[in-house]
Order: sequence, then structure tokens, then C-alpha cells
Amino acid sequence: MNARLLLVISPLVLCPAVQAQTDTSPLQPLFECRGIADDTARLTCLDAAVEALYGETESGEVVAVDREQIEAAEESTFGLSIPNFTIPGLGLRGGDRNEELVEADATAQSPDRVVRRNDDGNIERIEGLAVVDVEINRADHVVVTLANGQVWRQTDSTMVQGVRSGARPGLTANIRSGMLGSYFMRLNNGGRWFRAERVQ
Repeated sequence: MNARLLLVISPLVLCPAVQAQTDTSPLQPLFECRGIADDTARLTCLDAAVEALYGETESGEVVAVDREQIEAAEESTFGLSIPNFTIPGLGLRGGDRNEELVEADATAQSPDRVVRRNDDGNIERIEGLAVVDVEINRADHVVVTLANGQVWRQTDSTMVQGVRSGARPGLTANIRSGMLGSYFMRLNNGGRWFRAERVQ
């Protein structure tokens, strides 16, 4: 079943996110009712539109989620390549490009992390991610496990100085997106950026 998704931005404000077969919002019938001048006709239109929307939510065709859930999903999928999967951009709030997320689990894992977004509202960098383990694989590439469960592996030949296998308290990572779906990581030990891919 193809479900349409609604994002709850504030208690009474909804916007369309993913539509399987159409470019129109599932809220369009409600919006169209606003243009009816006659009070009785407008109320009749609104009642019908609300009833239809209620039926779609009951059947699961339309699902409502809040901004924090979408932000958490964006962060948890950062670096993954999933064919035909997109998360709708939320745009920016108040024109601020830097946003510190407050989702409870992620904050507990990396309380000082900061998510930086571009002008389109898409994540371009995550800073201050807590590192729980580092390994050096057979190719002498660094493999970094983050507190949020993500695992990233170095893919270039950059010499990552001051890194050895094992856990190291206080170690954090910054990850930024590059061109053509590439990603770069830098650890807070003063080393250089190195190309990395998410493997888990």
C-alpha cells in the first residue's frame, strides 16, 4: 500500500510530504473549501473534506508525524544510500542554518552534537558525534563506530594520525557531505578530513 505522509509542524498546521501517485496535497480539499463564500456551503465542504481525511488516517493511507520525528529520521539515515527513498525536506525555521536537535535518544548518545543544514534544509554536516570504538582494518583504513550505532569506514589513503584501535573517551567525529554522494569524516584529535562511507 502506498501511503501519503503528512508532517505535523505545529498543533494545527500540516503540510504534504510524500505522495505516491499525485502532486496534490491530501489537504487540498480542505484548502479549496476556504474559497467558498457561502457559509453553509463552506461548512458542508469542510465537513466532507475532514471526514475524507479522517478515513484516510484511519486506513493508514495518510500518516501524520511531527518535525522531530522527521529530523531524527534524516539524521539516522545520513550517509546511507537507499534507492527510491527520500525524506521530505522541512526547510528552515527562522532562517537559521544551524540547528541543534533535541530528540531524546540522539541527545543522550551525543549531547553536544550539532546538525548543520544548507539553504534547502538538507543536512550538510553533523558535528560532535560521540565515538565508541575505532578499528584499523587490514587495509589500514579507520573504521569508526558511533554512539548512535552508525559505522563508518575510511575509503581513501589519507593518513589518519593519532588513531589506534579501541575505545577512547571523549573522541568525537564530524561528518560532512561532499560531491556526488561522497562523505568526509574528521575526528576531534586534530587530524585531517578523510573520505568515508557508512557501512552500517
